[in-house]
Amino acid sequence: MLITMIHGALYVYGFGAFFIHFQNAFGASRAQIGLVLGLARLEGGLIAPVAGFLIDRYGPRRLMLLGLTVIGLGFILLSQVHSLLMFYAVYVGLMATGSSFGSSRPIQVSLANWFVRRRSRALGFLVTGFGIGGSFVFIFSWVIETFGWRTAAVLAGFTIWTISIPLSLVIRHKPEQMGLLPDCDRPSGTLVQAPASGMIETRQSQGATEIDFTARQALRTRSFWMLALVYATWAMVPPTLTAHQIPFLVQDVGASPATAALALSAFAFISLFGRIPIGWLGDYVNLRYLLASLFILMGVGLLILSKIQSTAQIPLYLLVVAPAYGGSIPLRPAIQGYFFGRRAFGTIGGLLQFFDLPATVAAPFLVGWIADVYSYRLGFQVIAVMVILGSLAVLAARRPEAQTSARQVTSP
Repeated sequence: MLITMIHGALYVYGFGAFFIHFQNAFGASRAQIGLVLGLARLEGGLIAPVAGFLIDRYGPRRLMLLGLTVIGLGFILLSQVHSLLMFYAVYVGLMATGSSFGSSRPIQVSLANWFVRRRSRALGFLVTGFGIGGSFVFIFSWVIETFGWRTAAVLAGFTIWTISIPLSLVIRHKPEQMGLLPDCDRPSGTLVQAPASGMIETRQSQGATEIDFTARQALRTRSFWMLALVYATWAMVPPTLTAHQIPFLVQDVGASPATAALALSAFAFISLFGRIPIGWLGDYVNLRYLLASLFILMGVGLLILSKIQSTAQIPLYLLVVAPAYGGSIPLRPAIQGYFFGRRAFGTIGGLLQFFDLPATVAAPFLVGWIADVYSYRLGFQVIAVMVILGSLAVLAARRPEAQTSARQVTSP
């Protein structure tokens, strides 16, 4: 949580606080600044299958040490950038790469291995760190306004090096490597080893049964491709809001930079009330129905955002979209784990991110381009419709147990 809190404040939500300063420093349009976030998502998606495979193979800790070192270096080099081209190179080449290896993905893999019955709520606690960090983005914005964005970038890099890197040393890959079982179970449940043929492995742990797919087996299921569509529609929301919410409120609604930054912090803070409670609820109800309803609420919230005319209307938008967005974050990896198990969690998650690339790359650029040519309001409405349609893909996805064969052996 502490690592994701720092990452959320400085990298994820911090981009919005930097946005207007990047525009002024490089003489760039909103589409050009939005494009760098799209390219960062492209790089992250391209490297995601490789990162997921390496995390599954070598464990999260080594990859986190590498990734956090690189993203810290990226922030420091960012402070020395004076052209749009070099800005693209540093942000995409270093910071996005570091984020792929050093932030949420390796920790999600670890938690997915440590928890089965309580996976959704555990992931909910994890992503709460992003929300807590984002709720402090107004402080980071104050640092930027007071000391300049270049100084703030250096401070961000050293913060990651001095706090996040030491914290990564406590991460452990799987409980079995420490002589333990997921959910603190005793080693008396049912355990099935995958035979040499690659048969899907089925585990049962005190009433919780989980089928483990290899990445190749998952790719052969219809459920994987439906989840890829779900991931793609969801992936349009974070870059749209983190990159464009502040400039929209400042340039179109007339809010001050401080008020706009506070609104983004409030978005992250209010999302906390969705991350843990909905993550907890996901352990008890049908994940598909719950996630589909959150998609609809996010779409409605974006439509409300597109209609805002004054700062007094911001709270209504926040109360609709923020809890739904926060709750959807832990449910995505939770439903992946429910569908495909622990065996190749990192690799399958990386593949899902890879296949959502067109949407996640296009969204921040598209919204910026629409804002330059027409208005931000139309851009938000387009994303809203796509997200609402994504709820249908959630409902169409099914746990692929019946599509595969597995054997179950009971321990003596």
